[in-house]
Amino acid sequence: MAESSEDKTRRKYLHTLTNNAWSHQHSVFYQEPSDSIQLLSDMVSFKQALRRKCPHQPFLIRIQLLKREKRLQAYLMILTTKRVMGIQEIANKTFSAPTNTIGRKCTPERISSMAAKIRSQRPHDLQWFFKKPQVRRWTVLNQEQLLSAQT
Repeated sequence: MAESSEDKTRRKYLHTLTNNAWSHQHSVFYQEPSDSIQLLSDMVSFKQALRRKCPHQPFLIRIQLLKREKRLQAYLMILTTKRVMGIQEIANKTFSAPTNTIGRKCTPERISSMAAKIRSQRPHDLQWFFKKPQVRRWTVLNQEQLLSAQT
């Protein structure tokens, strides 16, 4: 039986998540949940700026949904190999509405926990949230740098 598109996306994401040495996690949220409908267009310039600022650092970026104040909000969850200084400034320059960023160290146990949740839970319905027929839920920036990040 052929693998479904959803299963293929999950498998490839899990491979990238678990087979690389991610040590830091950053999240970018809109201050107002209703502004997060703009994430797909805003993240294009954000990713370009991030790639330019940190050309020697790989990034695994995933769009996620969070229920906040009884409303759904889209946000970016970013894994990388070292802390990104100035990520809030990049977001301020590239997003169309005010944002907040959160950063923290990411342990192998946290990565394992993320992977377990992705394996067991259904993916968020990004097509419904963004009202688009197809939404790429994750990407890797500076993929050529992953070789040096392998464990």
